[in-house]
Amino acid sequence: MPSDSIPTITIIVASTRSTRFADLPLSWIVERLGARDDLAIEVLDLRDNQLPYYDSPTPPARAPRTYYTEAERAIGEALDRADGYLVITNEFNHGYSAALKNVLDHFFVEFRRKAIAFAGYGSVGGSRAIEQLRQVVSELEMASTRHAVHIVGSQMLQIRAEPQSAAGIFEAMNDRLDLVVDDLAWWATALQTARAREVVAA
Repeated sequence: MPSDSIPTITIIVASTRSTRFADLPLSWIVERLGARDDLAIEVLDLRDNQLPYYDSPTPPARAPRTYYTEAERAIGEALDRADGYLVITNEFNHGYSAALKNVLDHFFVEFRRKAIAFAGYGSVGGSRAIEQLRQVVSELEMASTRHAVHIVGSQMLQIRAEPQSAAGIFEAMNDRLDLVVDDLAWWATALQTARAREVVAA
């Protein structure tokens, strides 16, 4: 992507459960980001794009963009198009989903030197899952933003019990989401420019 074009942010939906909560924040985030003119958005839903368990014969850092299945290729190319990522993550047993870890393990250069931010949900707003993810993405040479969106258990319970309350709960978090995405767009643009310079130099 040319350095003078707006960055593409891919929203990764981590939960693969049939009854997941993720669809509600996804709708809110897509609507909010879709109204901006400083970025483009795509959605990568891991429930609809599943990989086999990681068993590649060569680590992805040593075999860049080597895809062994069509599913790998489709996800890899979607990740490659992105300049940054916003991950909507659930929290299982103080951690994040196996599907998300599987995707992170399958790829390297597609993620490398790109920005990433998080929106978590769970009893403590997905904060423990997000802290683990920060460690993992640093190994992929990614830049994670300081701020994150946290949807806590009491908010989730209220939305489940009173679906009509969802709009108001998410609206109250608009400023937080904007802060996260402002940072993400800044880092995505800066790193997009730096990667473009590398390509020109090469």
